[in-house]
Amino acid sequence: MSWHPRIENALLNFCREEIPTSIPLRLEFLETQLNALLLKEFRRQDIFAGIDVLFIQHHLGPFIAKLHAMFNNELDRSRCWFIDIPYSTNHSVKDYIGKNICSQDQASRPFTDPLAPYSEIQSIRVARLMEKIIGRKDPQSRLLVLDDGAYFARYLDFIKNDQPELLQHFKKACLVEQTTRGHRYLETHKDDLIRLCDLSIVSIARCKTKLQFESPFIGASMGRALGKALGEDRLRNFRSIGIIGYGTVGEATVDDLLRKSPKARIEIVDLDEGKLRAAGNKNVNAQAMKQLRDDGSYELVVGCTGYNSFKLEQRYCLADGAFLASASSAAVEFNRAGFIELADRDPQDEIELLNREDTQRKGIHAPIEIRYEGGKKFTFLNAGFPVNFDGQLECLPTRMIQSTHALMIAASWQALTQGAGFSRIEKTLDESIYDMSIKEL
Repeated sequence: MSWHPRIENALLNFCREEIPTSIPLRLEFLETQLNALLLKEFRRQDIFAGIDVLFIQHHLGPFIAKLHAMFNNELDRSRCWFIDIPYSTNHSVKDYIGKNICSQDQASRPFTDPLAPYSEIQSIRVARLMEKIIGRKDPQSRLLVLDDGAYFARYLDFIKNDQPELLQHFKKACLVEQTTRGHRYLETHKDDLIRLCDLSIVSIARCKTKLQFESPFIGASMGRALGKALGEDRLRNFRSIGIIGYGTVGEATVDDLLRKSPKARIEIVDLDEGKLRAAGNKNVNAQAMKQLRDDGSYELVVGCTGYNSFKLEQRYCLADGAFLASASSAAVEFNRAGFIELADRDPQDEIELLNREDTQRKGIHAPIEIRYEGGKKFTFLNAGFPVNFDGQLECLPTRMIQSTHALMIAASWQALTQGAGFSRIEKTLDESIYDMSIKEL
């Protein structure tokens, strides 16, 4: 894919961009430009009045500006509920929410163990806060959920069998999903969810702004994060790199690594023949293939699929001392839990989790080192979570990520004004946000 010329120029200068170090409390982009667009489209100011909003979101800097923009449209702070995405949580943002927006009862408890079964614990965190939402002051009020991974839908799917009486509390709820992983889940379960609760669901995944504006910068942030985690010199001297998945983030990651690792043989793996052809046509210095080589040569493997793309048996593809880095949401990319479980199952086998106590002490961004057959080692960077989410305030300059927050707000307006059903964000809204975002570069 060829990016807009302004994006291409921004990518060339990305290494000189400053990442914000203080929370932006207000963004004119959201409060002025976006608000004018939405008022013109929906013709009302009080869109969030009288509703409860559950944010299952990254607690990063611009999230606060998104909240303030929603407060301007009558969202009541006492009706806000917060579940963070633990691997991306910035503590100053979480502290700001606790001091300025809500009580502790309206937010999930911290989760910092890098070795815990992530999906299971995160689902429990969601369920515990849902119990409090069910008991809210106005239990008949409509609920809007801004989600990152379809956690709310998974919760509904769970209680429909064990506690079906709870479903009544979520009738006519509205759901906005931002990730491809969550979108895939909703596409599969949407009919059941709509039947059970008359949900109004809007997805921003795969829209133009996400694919053609956000994705190239996510790829650039991956390269920057890898340089920070591994050291620029080591990254520059890698000889063999595997990239699994050639979607928009995979493509942007390849573009960045071709610049940062000029000595490396970069091999792009994807099961889609069309994507392999596109990869081969674009990248003269990279090779497209259907699977990783089983020759023990890869010093770095980057997963960009949003699926479990690296199986246990593929550890034999890795060079001794190799690194695995995720570019997709949650911890699904490398079956981290499978490796840890295998290491814990039998203390006498040839797979061992190294430095357990030190790893847990370092917290959710700790590297996880595995030793396996023959004494070889490999490391999950950032505990197997997306490597560009390392606890800092944000992984992108604000003007490069504010479009995603704008999409979430716009999709919320759409979900609140449409009937039950599953839809993507309206094309006119997406196109307008894309155009406004380009002008900000």
